[in-house]
Amino acid sequence: MARILVIEDNPINLELTTYLLRAAGHEVLTAADGEAGLAAAMRERPDLIVCDIQMPGLDGYEVARALKADPALRRVPLLAVTALAMVGDRERAVAAGFDQHVSKPIDPETFIATLAALLPHETVTATSPAPIDALPSSPQRGLDPALCAPRPGLVVLMVDDTEANLAFKLSLLEPAGYEVLTAEGGRQALALLRSHAVDLILADVVMADGDGFE
Repeated sequence: MARILVIEDNPINLELTTYLLRAAGHEVLTAADGEAGLAAAMRERPDLIVCDIQMPGLDGYEVARALKADPALRRVPLLAVTALAMVGDRERAVAAGFDQHVSKPIDPETFIATLAALLPHETVTATSPAPIDALPSSPQRGLDPALCAPRPGLVVLMVDDTEANLAFKLSLLEPAGYEVLTAEGGRQALALLRSHAVDLILADVVMADGDGFE
């Protein structure tokens, strides 16, 4: 297990990154902007830092330069997780001090693999979550192990008006073999269901265009 600091100003992205890291067995520290991130890094001395680039105030490039200029923190691996994915963006991030660069929306397998390569050897074994079909069953909850495994071919409708949430769920379901349909609100979902048969619906509740209760 590693102690990982996540510096991210977007609450949804922060939540998703924290979820992935905790699922991989790591302890997660968080900061909502660059200034708070630098303070947390100096105070906590984490094993690795995951940092957004586009942040108000102190951006990711400035955070990276400050960390690499600090003798006590310059050896801490620094991973950029950012929507900047154009030609030259990775090189600019590395030039500022980042050790690696991962684009948003995050692909869980790529993210965890990149992170594992940056961690000290003794912490790497904790970074790879078990595949879904290898998870232990829970007799107390009455789960059938056969139902915990992916079931390729089933059709899942995801209803959510937040693009980052849809992208995250797609990255989990499509590699497992599910056919995934998406709708950005309740009204769009109902219209789609009139012409498509689905096996499961995953719906947000708070949405502007027809909420989950409707």
